[in-house]
Amino acid sequence: MESNNLVKLKKSIEDLREEINRYIEYPDIFKEEIQVTSGKIDELINEYLKLKHF
Repeated sequence: MESNNLVKLKKSIEDLREEINRYIEYPDIFKEEIQVTSGKIDELINEYLKLKHF
């Protein structure tokens, strides 16, 4: 079960990274979206690390 959660978290992080890469093309327009997405990535990475027991 834990491994399945890790896979889902990793996929979510990858999806958010792709999203933020699109926003970075126009940082002045998408400043708020970049900040929100970056925060989501940080939260998911922290959750991932907890599950990995780092």
